[in-house]
Parts: sequence; structure tokens; C-alpha cells
Amino acid sequence: MILKIMYFLDEGLGFGGAAHTLLRQAVLMKNAGHEVVLSISDYKNETIAEEYFRLCAKKNIEIVRMPFVVSSQPEDIDIISVIKNYRIVRDIVKRYSPDLLHSIQINPIVELTGRELKIPHIMNIYQIQREFFSVPYTDIFPRYHICDSRYYADIWKELIHTDSICIRTAAEEPMGNRMQRSRDGNGRVRYCCVGGVCVRKNQLEVIKAFELALAKGVDGELFLYGYDMGPYAKACRHYLEQKNLGELIHMVGFCTNMEDEYEKADVLLCGSTCESYPNVISEAMAHGLVIISTPVAGVPEVIEDGYNGYLCDGYSDSAIARKILQFERERKAGRTTQILSNASDTYRKLHSSKSVRLELERYYGHVLEDFHEPPPIRIEGICERFSDMITLYNGKKDTILHPELVRLKLWYVYHIKEVLEKLATTGKRQAYIWGAGRLANTIKVMIETFFPFLQLKGFIDSYKQGELLNLPICHPDAVLRKENMVLFVGLTNGQEEILRILEEQHKIYNQDYFVLTPRTW
Repeated sequence: MILKIMYFLDEGLGFGGAAHTLLRQAVLMKNAGHEVVLSISDYKNETIAEEYFRLCAKKNIEIVRMPFVVSSQPEDIDIISVIKNYRIVRDIVKRYSPDLLHSIQINPIVELTGRELKIPHIMNIYQIQREFFSVPYTDIFPRYHICDSRYYADIWKELIHTDSICIRTAAEEPMGNRMQRSRDGNGRVRYCCVGGVCVRKNQLEVIKAFELALAKGVDGELFLYGYDMGPYAKACRHYLEQKNLGELIHMVGFCTNMEDEYEKADVLLCGSTCESYPNVISEAMAHGLVIISTPVAGVPEVIEDGYNGYLCDGYSDSAIARKILQFERERKAGRTTQILSNASDTYRKLHSSKSVRLELERYYGHVLEDFHEPPPIRIEGICERFSDMITLYNGKKDTILHPELVRLKLWYVYHIKEVLEKLATTGKRQAYIWGAGRLANTIKVMIETFFPFLQLKGFIDSYKQGELLNLPICHPDAVLRKENMVLFVGLTNGQEEILRILEEQHKIYNQDYFVLTPRTW
């Protein structure tokens, strides 16, 4: 049966791993003869990544622009944009009349559209923290879900009762078919590490691991590919300069043609600490590289240590270095050819275009057969629920210093308000804001506007003293021992460290403390 499928990607400038995965799935369906339409969001009026247009033109896939909003987690959903743009998106979808809707991340407009038009909607989404669902959110989540790891597929199924399936990422085998190239013998080995340089990709530990391996006599060069303009990348670059490693470890930056770079490489080093299943593993496997990876989420489901790659026993430099050294020993002993042969079998079974296409078509068929009356919550109910809160926001937005930040948190504020009201009835009325910086005034106004039943007692800061906005600035130690109070985290820079401290103090998220700024995770 020929299907008509509408795919919904990320917001304009985004072209990360999730977008790559869905785009590849769209291409597979197009190649199989299905009718495919690709939807890209322009609701922020940003320039849309040219990569979309290049790839879609090459595959003759139609692109349509729509003003939809997405979120990678259930807290920072722009509910005003959902309400404002719903009918625009619904009318476009209605005009195309697809059999299936398939999106990435949490896309409330597409889910609500599917409910109204009675079209099944499948969501691609990956890692999540269980704590995000510690409040009972309004049900705007899809019933059907594709993940690239069983690990996170099971978590999503548990959290929001999705019909979840694991379908691995697809990667095209290069024309030259390097799959069977041997990596045994002597000579310098070219290692690569691919992905935006950031904390969760863990490149600094990869660099330190390679440094340890070099000190043990490994003859190799390491090339790091990916966007490298942030503070973490700066720290990586500083380390290289400090240790004088620039001749053998290279930060290349963003690369527009990784296919050629994979063809030059011998080994992929993946150091990720937070990921569902890194796209780079399937890509590198398709090009016949030896895989050395940390045991993040779904990787141990695919990479078996010493069989089809090398699986580290941790995320530290020493754990990664041990596997580099093991690979080097086995390479010189002539034992990596069998590992590459096993990896080739793994690629064909899990990551080849044919295997992924068949998995997708099977799941699409299941969804169409299983689909029944969608959940009762519709756009009218959403509008009614959020009417009062949006009215409050509109009355304040011209006087708030950061109105877009507040707008992004209205969904979250609506759902935690009931929790806070219940806490207040137990005597938990005193509130403190952790963060006495540029967002302090905005967070204070948010609490006074939406939670007027709370008594705001002060700000928390580890370094500042005195008063701010007629409230005292307190040291964390003076506040954390108090009982019958709630904390609001009111900053983004340093947010992870504060959440770590609160966890160590056995504070419970969305019970003892709440985050009123965009979540970093």
C-alpha cells in the first residue's frame, strides 16, 4: 500500500541528530515509492537551514513551511504559539490529507491536529529525565513513539504510556564499500570524534584519553568534528594549547561533508554521557570504522565489547584510554579484521537502508491498524484551560524585562500552580529565588503574578550579599536548612550545579524546588 506521510522537523535553524534521523526516514519512504511531504517550522522567522533544501531537492521531496513549535522535554512548551498557530497548521495538513503524521520532539500542534482530523501521529523522541514528568501534565502527547534505543523507548512507555518501538538510525553505505577494509597491522591510525563540542558529548575526556594513549606509545592522530564555539569548546582548546597537543589532536570545527572525513578515518571515538543512541555510530559503522564508545543508554544494546567494537566501562579518560590501548594491541596482533566483519553484519541487520525501511513500514502498518478514537483533549480545551493565565501574562508582558522567557514557562507554571497551592495548605508558603542576577526581577514578577499565595522571602546567591529588589540576598547554607519553604531556580548559567546541590540535599524536584528558567540538561 502506498502511503502519504507528512514529516515535521525541528525549528528553522536546527539540523541536529534528531532532524537527520527523521529526514533519513522520510528519504527511505520516498525511495520506497511512498508520497512524502516535509514540514519545516518558520514560526521564529529564522533562516531555515539550507541543508534541508539541498537534501530534499536531491530526493525530489516537497517542503512546506509551517509555524509550529517543538520542545525536547515537557516543561518548556510555548503554549501561546500552540494556540496562535494551531489553525494555520491544521488547515495545511487538512489540505494535504495524509495517512500519517510523523514528527520529532514534542510537537503539540501536530498531535492536536491529528486528534481533530483523526490522523495517527508518531513522535520521534529520545533521551528524557524521569523528573520531568513529576507533575501531571495535560495530555497533549502522542500515543505512538519511535526511539533509537530500547532503553529510552521503555522509559517513554512507562512515563506517558506510549506504544513505543526501537528502530535504529539508518546510514548509507558509501559507494566504495569500505566495510571490509582491514585495520590490522602497524602505522599511524586516524581517530575521529564527531558531534557538537559540549558537556554531554564529553570531548574533553576523549582528548585526555587520547593523551594517555599517546603517552603509552599509541601512534595516532585524533580529529574532532563539530560546532566548537561555546565555553566547553573553549576549555577543550585551552587544554590542547596548555598540553601542547595541537600536532596530534585537531579541533576541526563544523564539517559539511562528514562522508569524506569518515572515508579518511580508521576509528570512531564516542565519549557521550547523555544520549539515546549516537547517530555517529551508525554512520561510522557504515564506513567500516572501528567503534570505541562509552556505554551510554542504547549503545550496549548494539556494541558488544570485543565482538563488533569496543565498549568502555565508564565515561572517564582512563576508561576510554583502556579501550584505545586494547584496540591497538589487537590491531597489531591482527585480530580486528573479525571485529570489523561482525560490525558489518550488525550494520546490515540494524542500520542499513533496507533493514530500517522494513522496520518503518511494519510500524506504520501497525499504527494504521491500531489507531482508534484519539484522546478527548482538543485545542478548544487547551484554549479554555490556559485562558486566564495567558490573560495575566498579556497584562504584564510589556513591563516584564524578559517576556519571552515567561511565555516559554507558562505551560509549566500552569501545571505546578496546583502543586504549589496544595503545598501552601500544609504551611509551605515561604519562597526563595536561587539566582540574584539578570533574571532576578523577571522571576520575582512571575512568582508574584502567578503564585500570589506564596510569601517571597529573599534571593539565594553564593557570592553576593545585601539586598536586591527590597529583599535580602542569603547564602545557600542559611536557606537550605529551613523547613516549610520552596525554592525557585531563577538562572540558566550554573543551573546544573545548583540542581546537583539540591539533589545532594535530598530536595525533591517539583515538590521542594522548581525551575522557572529554560531547562538545561
